[in-house]
Amino acid sequence: MSVECTGRNIELTSSLKELARRQTQRLERRLGGPAVVRVVLSHEKHRFGAEVIASHRRRHWKAQEETAGDPRAAVTLAFEKIDAQAKRDLGRRRDRKHRAAPGQSIRKTRPAAGELAEGGSEAEPPSPATARIVRSGQRRLPAKPMSAEEAGLRLENSRQEFLVFRDAASEKISVLYKRRDGDFGLIVPEC
Repeated sequence: MSVECTGRNIELTSSLKELARRQTQRLERRLGGPAVVRVVLSHEKHRFGAEVIASHRRRHWKAQEETAGDPRAAVTLAFEKIDAQAKRDLGRRRDRKHRAAPGQSIRKTRPAAGELAEGGSEAEPPSPATARIVRSGQRRLPAKPMSAEEAGLRLENSRQEFLVFRDAASEKISVLYKRRDGDFGLIVPEC
């Protein structure tokens, strides 16, 4: 942890330095490592200003705040802005591609009026953190013609959870999947 405090037209007290040090420790807990922070306090007429520049692992954040009367409030507000910027940046870094998920519009849909959850109330839509559509590693799945029994043998010998195939008898696309109880489930469209 490195905290550098500078005062322009203001004498830095030990309480201001201690506040900056505590806010930096809080920021480091969020970031998960040491941060370098520079705090510049200024006083002009009756306004106090605080400029905070923080860096952590080649990432930099900057915030500036002015208050009328209290330098501690200016420092606290500037650190809150830095904290919000760091939180937003860490969220973007976790989601490497930083783009809307393909199923984002699906997540926001509400159940139909007739659909009720257990307990008789309307079901809550899944939270964005839990419901995502993730594309499989394979771009295209070949729908090879085979019987349901052949598909079962093929799925049993593979590590995949499901198999898309064309039913040889009806020429329809079908999906065979592994159930949690060890059996297989078969989905056949009606069209």
